[in-house]
Amino acid sequence: MPGILKISLFLLLLISSIFIGSAASSENFNVSIEETTSISQIVNPYFDSLIKSSGTGIKGQPIISGSWSPDSNRLVVEASINSQTEATLHAIYMLNADGSGIRELASTPSNTKEKSLSLHIPENLQTQETSWSPDRNRIGIFSNIPRVRDFYVIADPDKTLIKTAGKCNYTTVDEVKENVLDIEWQTNFMWGPEGTKAIIIMDQNPLNYQLYLLDSDGYVLQQLTDISNRVETALWSNDGKKIAYSVTGPNKDEETGLWIINENGSENRRLADDGILIAWNPNDSRLFYVDDNFGLYSIKVDGTDEAQLSTGSFFRNEDVFSFSPDGKSLIFSTINDDGVNIFLADSTGKNVKLLEEFPGYIIFKPSWSPKGDKIAFVQEDNLYTINPDGSEKNLIASTITDYEWHPSGDFISLISSGSIFAASSDGSTKTQLTEGDNDYRFLEGWSFDGSRLLVSNGPTNLSLIKLEGYEDTLSIDFLTHAEGKSCQLRVRCMSEPVADILLTLDEKEIGFTNSSGFLNYSCPDAGRYVINASKTGYRPASNVLVVEENSSTSPITPVGSETSLDSGNKEAPRSEFQIPGFRGLR
Repeated sequence: MPGILKISLFLLLLISSIFIGSAASSENFNVSIEETTSISQIVNPYFDSLIKSSGTGIKGQPIISGSWSPDSNRLVVEASINSQTEATLHAIYMLNADGSGIRELASTPSNTKEKSLSLHIPENLQTQETSWSPDRNRIGIFSNIPRVRDFYVIADPDKTLIKTAGKCNYTTVDEVKENVLDIEWQTNFMWGPEGTKAIIIMDQNPLNYQLYLLDSDGYVLQQLTDISNRVETALWSNDGKKIAYSVTGPNKDEETGLWIINENGSENRRLADDGILIAWNPNDSRLFYVDDNFGLYSIKVDGTDEAQLSTGSFFRNEDVFSFSPDGKSLIFSTINDDGVNIFLADSTGKNVKLLEEFPGYIIFKPSWSPKGDKIAFVQEDNLYTINPDGSEKNLIASTITDYEWHPSGDFISLISSGSIFAASSDGSTKTQLTEGDNDYRFLEGWSFDGSRLLVSNGPTNLSLIKLEGYEDTLSIDFLTHAEGKSCQLRVRCMSEPVADILLTLDEKEIGFTNSSGFLNYSCPDAGRYVINASKTGYRPASNVLVVEENSSTSPITPVGSETSLDSGNKEAPRSEFQIPGFRGLR
């Protein structure tokens, strides 16, 4: 019931549209738009061509959404038509951040009314489920055939490598449809902090989900649980060394509860006999979870010092749980018969205090400023900010349809009366960035460098806004990085190579890129390193290089693979896993 009421009130909020009030002069607030690009107009001709080649006869405009790469250089865009009476059609496209260089990554042209495969970009920051791996080398795509299977495929954004995650190795739409019952039911796919591994919960029987460790191509490295009950949810620790997970079952027994295990499968131990996992705290010293009565708790990773934050009112899929940028505080919400409340606590879950009360079930979307000095939220249809100590509640704008903090924390972007505005965190200064003739309704997300914003005026119309004064960001790719071998780096901007880029490894200069954007150098010992790239006229970039020790551990040979590993060949090169594109046969 709370979810239904929230959605209803949110729709009412979107219908309303009243001018925000007098906007301050842009001279007092230095934010302006350089260019607006319609992503829909770029994607639609390609999707129209897909419709024609598919022979499905589907009509209408596709629903379009996008997701930024972590380096702000690229967009992965989902386009789909979900017909209730005919076949559905889905496609995933890759674009540069400025809208150029479109190419198809995956599509489902052979869908039929009886068996339609879907492709979706998963984005749920609260559960850490994102499409892009942190190192930008892979993309996880959620796929399913309704009522038959839910599963994931893994894509290489630079090539055509796409395969089903897990024990099967199917690489085309036709292969998937023919062998779909071989694929496990899958959920909770999540990249590790470095992007080189992932976790997934899967099993042929969804009532007996187990936890697995995958490599970056989706091959199974290790089964982490083997129990009679069901693994419900799992989360990486922030340092990537441990995984917490929850086990549920028809009855409480020695298997159910909250567990923690090392990334390599060792030291599996139970922390609580009743708990659905919510989050790790920033320094990985505590876990937060919900009990059977919807009470919110935290506990140390050694199973001691349990603390209760709320009783009987935290709904995992509806309420907010968010740490401050400095990791010292958190905000969370609870639902009760009287409405919704926002609370503030320290990072251990202690010293809880009420921050704001909301009568009735409403959409309030509380969020931290990236600077951590303000918390924004919507009350009724008004946008406010408040200090973390509960003081200085300021009205930012009235009757808004959406808002989003700029990544810098310098201002809040918001939509009212179909126009986009920028406002200071205390509401003293506002600048109107667009006119109302575009009738924007939603802010779909800032690029991580803050230079570009995705906006829409409905599900079929996605646009890209570029702000003035931002240099484009460099992108660092690790093409080879194995201990004791020659390493190769590549630096690009908008998919184009950039020469004469200064590269440093842990702040020590290692050289400049050549005319093709490459740098060869001697790979360091196993460990974690920070690579920085810089050149005048570009926004600098950093990336984490993880060099692993030479290991005999190999992925489990997948079902449906034409490649078989010789068990005696412990150092078989990964080039054996070259895979064709995930395309329907036309």
